[in-house]
Order: sequence, then C-alpha cells, then structure tokens
Amino acid sequence: MPPWSYPSALWKDLTATIWHHLTRLVLFLFSPRVLTPGTSGQQLDGDTNITPQPNIIVDKNQSSVFALIIGIDKYKNTDHFTTLRGAVNDATAFYKFLLDSRDKCGLGVPKSNVLFLEDEDATRDKILDAFESHLLKNPRIPDRGDASMILFFAGHGTRVHAPNNLISQDEMVEGICPVDERTSHGGKYVHTIPDYVLVHLLRELCEKKGQNITVIFDSCHSGGMGRGVGQARAANLDASAVPPELDSHLWMNQHPPPDARLSTTSAKTHVWLVACAANESARETIVDEPGQHQLVRGRFTKSLIEHLRTVDLENTTYLELLDRLPAWSGQTPFCGGDRRNRLLFDKKYPPTGRSAVSLMAGDNDVARERTWRVSMGVLAGVVPGTEFNVLDRDNHTVCTLVAQTVKIEETILFLKDGARPDVVIPENARAVVSDWKNNKMIMRVYVPEGFPHVGALFPTRRLPLQQGFVQATSRENAQIALRIPEDDNDSIVIERFTTIILECEPEARFPLSPRNAVLQLPAALNGIAHFNYFLERRHGSAPLDGVSLEVYRLVGNFPTREPDRRFGQNGNLVIDNQVLFKSEYGAKYGIIIRNVSSCELFPYLFIFDPTDYTIAGLYSPHSTTDPPLQSVVGEVTIGIGGQRALEFTLPRGMKKSTAFLKLFVTTKAIDIDWIQQEISPFDTDFQGRPRLAMSREVFQDTWDALTVTLTMTV
Repeated sequence: MPPWSYPSALWKDLTATIWHHLTRLVLFLFSPRVLTPGTSGQQLDGDTNITPQPNIIVDKNQSSVFALIIGIDKYKNTDHFTTLRGAVNDATAFYKFLLDSRDKCGLGVPKSNVLFLEDEDATRDKILDAFESHLLKNPRIPDRGDASMILFFAGHGTRVHAPNNLISQDEMVEGICPVDERTSHGGKYVHTIPDYVLVHLLRELCEKKGQNITVIFDSCHSGGMGRGVGQARAANLDASAVPPELDSHLWMNQHPPPDARLSTTSAKTHVWLVACAANESARETIVDEPGQHQLVRGRFTKSLIEHLRTVDLENTTYLELLDRLPAWSGQTPFCGGDRRNRLLFDKKYPPTGRSAVSLMAGDNDVARERTWRVSMGVLAGVVPGTEFNVLDRDNHTVCTLVAQTVKIEETILFLKDGARPDVVIPENARAVVSDWKNNKMIMRVYVPEGFPHVGALFPTRRLPLQQGFVQATSRENAQIALRIPEDDNDSIVIERFTTIILECEPEARFPLSPRNAVLQLPAALNGIAHFNYFLERRHGSAPLDGVSLEVYRLVGNFPTREPDRRFGQNGNLVIDNQVLFKSEYGAKYGIIIRNVSSCELFPYLFIFDPTDYTIAGLYSPHSTTDPPLQSVVGEVTIGIGGQRALEFTLPRGMKKSTAFLKLFVTTKAIDIDWIQQEISPFDTDFQGRPRLAMSREVFQDTWDALTVTLTMTV
C-alpha cells in the first residue's frame, strides 16, 4: 500500500483562481426524470424539495448518461439582474442535442436521465435539493460507477465579498446566481451559491458516484454588466456578503475518507468547457434559426453545439473540440480539468493511450512545405529530430512526421524524408512518439547473471520503438537494478540509484506474475523511466529564481482554515527544499506557490509517489491567457480556506515514507497534464508509455522547475 494518504477528492482546481470556472458546477446535477422545456415545475414537490426517488435495483455495470440543464433568463430581482434573452434558448438547444438520436447527430440520452430547470424553478433551495436527490441519492446512478454526468448552465454569475475568516485571493468569492438571489424567502435573504459550497458538494459527488463529470457553462463573473445582445452574462457586485454559517450543515460532523492516497487522481475527475477566461465576457448574439424567427443565443453555446453535432464523438477529445471553436475578441473559450484529453462524455482515453496527442494543421506557408503541430515541446522532452507516427482512428500508422522547431509549448512537424508528399492525414488523427532520438536520457537497467526475465526485457540489442530503457553493462552505470528476492519468487526488487530517490526510498518491490512477465515487465520499466525522467527534470540555468513552494500545517475548520504560524518558519514547513513531519491523524495541510520574480508565470504542480511510481497533478492553471502567478507578489493557494485541505498519513505498519512535490513554471501556458501516471506501473492494467528525452532545444519562452521532498515518520 502506498505510504501517503489524503482525502480522496483533492482538487487542483480548488484554488481561488480556478473557482472562476467551477462555481456553477455542482449544484445542479442529474435526475432520473425529465422536464420538458416550459414545464419545469411539474416534478418539484413544494417550494424546496424534489420528489423522492423510488427504490431501484441498479446494474453495477451499466454506463449511462445523466444530465442537469439549467437556463435562467428572468431573475426575480430586476434591480440587480438584467433580464437575459438567450440563456433559456441555449439550455433548450443543449437539451435537444442530448435527446436527439445519434442518426440525428445528437447524443441519444433517454429523457428519463435529463432534468431541465429553467427560470422560476431554479431557486437556491431547489438547486441544492436537486443536487442531493438527482445526483448523490439517485439510485439510477451507480455508486462509484462509469455513468457520465453532464451539467450545463446558462445564466448570471457573480462575485461577492467573502465571509469573515475565509481566506481568498482578493477577499471575494464567486458563485452562481439562482433565480431568487437577492430576494427574501421566508423572511430570509437569498444569497448566491458560493464556490466553496460547490467544492464540498462536488467532492461528495465524485466520492460517491464516480469520476466521469462534464461541466459546460455559458456565463461569466466580470461583474457590473447585464447580459443583453453584445453584453456579458454577469450580475452586478452589490450583493450582501455571504454569512460564514451559510450552508455549514453540509460539512458539519463529516470526516475524511480513510486511506485515500495523496498520489491518487480520483479527485481530479471533472472536465469543464467555459465560455470565456477570467476578466472576459460571455457574449450573446442574434442568430437566424431555420424555420424560426431570429433568436438570441450565447455565441459560445451556439458554436459548441454546432461542433458537437458534426465531430466524431467517439474519436474526439475535449481539447480537440475546443480547438475547433472560433476565437472571438474579448472572449476566449477554454477547457479545464485533468481529463480534458479524454474522449467526449466518456471516462476512457483514446485507444492509443494518453501518450498520443492531437495532431493539428500548421502554417503551411512555411518554406512552402506542409506542416503540422502537436502540443508537446521542450518541457516534454521533445527535441529536433524526434519522430512521430501519425495514427488514424483505428490506430493504423498513416505516415511519420519529424520535429523541426521545438518550442516550449508545441512542436512544428514536417513529413519525414521519403514519405509521399501527397499523403492524406485524416481528420482527428493523433500522433505518438516513435523515436526520441536521444539515447543519453534513456533509463539504464542492470540485471544480474541468471535473471529469469532478460528475454522479456531485452529481446534485441536495438532499442525498440517507444521503449525508454536499455540494459546497463554494470551496476555502476545503471539507474536501477533488478533482482529476484530470496523470500518471494513472484516479485522483483527494484534498487534505485537515482540520487533524489536513493536518499529517501532506496528500494521498491514489484509484484510480478511469471506468466505475464513478457508483457508486464517492459511496460512497468517504461513507466518507471517516465517517472524518473520528470522527477529529475530541471532547467540547467534556473532562469526563474524567485519562485518558491511552501507547505503549511493548517488550523481552523472548513471553510476558514488558515496556516498555523506556530510550526516551521512562520508556518512554512519547507526548509532547504524538504519537509520533515510526524504522522498525525486528522492534521490538515495546505500549499502556497509564491512568485517574487519579475515574470508572470503559469505554475503546474505534481506529486510523485516513489512507492508505486504514480504521478498526480495537484494544480494547473485554469486559463491559457491569464498567468495565475503575478510578478513580484503573486501567489496561488492549494488546500487553504474554502479549498480541500491535504492530509498526509502513514499506512499501518510503516514507520517512514517519502513523496515529492514537483513544480514546473513557465512564462507561456502549456499542456502537460499527460505527465500524470494515474495507474501504477506495478498494476496489471498499466499499458506503458514512451520515454521522453531532451538534448538540443529551441527556447522561445522560459521555464523552470523545483522539487520539495516530503518525508513523514511515526
């Protein structure tokens, strides 16, 4: 069992900046009933409750789609909310897309799986009740199953003053606006539904029902503007501050789940498509609908649904869909979430694996040659000359492309010499590295004489395509060594010679079934090579001095936890890039990424677990245009205030264990979510991944990296 534990829903998007995009995400979700647009009050029982669900026997293996659609035009408080004209139209259009059959270019979702809330039905109480009845307690959604859950929201968003003692980047919290916000109900003022409440509810949803959650919303939080044609979907900022006790019943007397690993990625499971980036506006426009009068629509939703109806859903990822949307002035749609490289509305990754990346058309005016580009570059280890196989939807190789220009965030590719100049690369093709062209960074593996699996590991003296390791001639020039332990013939001991791991975890044990050794062992070593490479990855000249990673013990209760200044150096437990602490049940921790450099930066934080060689993402920016780490005084928080705190515990029987926090920072946004290694290379489900290497590099932007070692003892 891995040595690190934490609440199973640790969210990299729990930071204050990410909440710009998550606020509407949780409240609503899914129902086994349907509300036809225009009849939304028929399934609600009273003013605040949803009709209880009947007892239903659930097939644990079923994989269904459930959706909650919310569209609000007519807010009750017209002094604070401009009446919208296109939010309900957007919600209705998305509803129709879900229900239309596949031969009509829809998703083919049964009506009984969709709940539609519009206008007067989308009150604060009803939204919260709907979340519980139609999602958390919906017996038709299997617990911890594969059901795909979709949330669509169109309406007003807002920013209000944070409750007292709630740590926030700018003393504000964000929220979605229910239809009755800023009115009185039963003598009580109706507040927004704040982001930290959504965090808690979404965490519960993920823990109970599973990881396959997609969120789409067409709104913004820019403030001060109503949403009319050409205007933004955002409420003004005159709302009352949220009381600290509001919604506290949701998390009182709850305890974190036991033995949830710090390196697991089960928490980072949702994907969201958003109409605009921070400080931008989600605009409406007038469109001509066939056979209808002119309609007001959100331009994001209109374009999104048009593309959803035309793309190959089974072979298109969320990022690929986003790349198809137009770029409007002042409105930049974006996609967030760890699984944004997965196929649309599906928990599975493309059949080629996550190491396959989307292939996009390049600037074909360059030297009058055809070019393509992939979102892998310097930080990924791509070098000039790296070769990529182009795969069609059936994983057949179409041709080979070669890296010509390697930037920090992408690589420009040309056809390899000898390829047919008229080769046709199909739409939705993907590229996977076939030859890294740099043996210097290939992991060297030593095996002693008589090791029984030499043939499985090294079937040829040549380096096979996509293999990230070679046989070392001696222990002295190896990075790891393998041996069979005397007490267990069904496992392999991995001796580590890599400096940073050797000092903390000199050995690991790999359970191995002899009949699976031919397939399992090479894949496992590829995973170990991937782990070691990125753990050791650093910039030779450290150009971004001034970035630090701080770890704090927290005091207080959710959502007002703050650093406990009695520990460490004014609370910071990091000393000489190390954290040494004792295992203590219930102790909560948070992280601050701080920037005092002169550069605005994009941070990417991962946790590396050497016990099982897994890599999990803890934070990545929500926007590709707005750097979260401002220069000189910038900071990003993880687990503090209304965010989900970290917990570090030792499993029973262990006296010491280590993990590594790895922070990459760049001056330009990049896509490196694929660095994550969610499944342990020791797991029989692990399929391996290619080794990434680096030599000559083209630096058009700047990056840097730092590592903090976490060591816990009894």
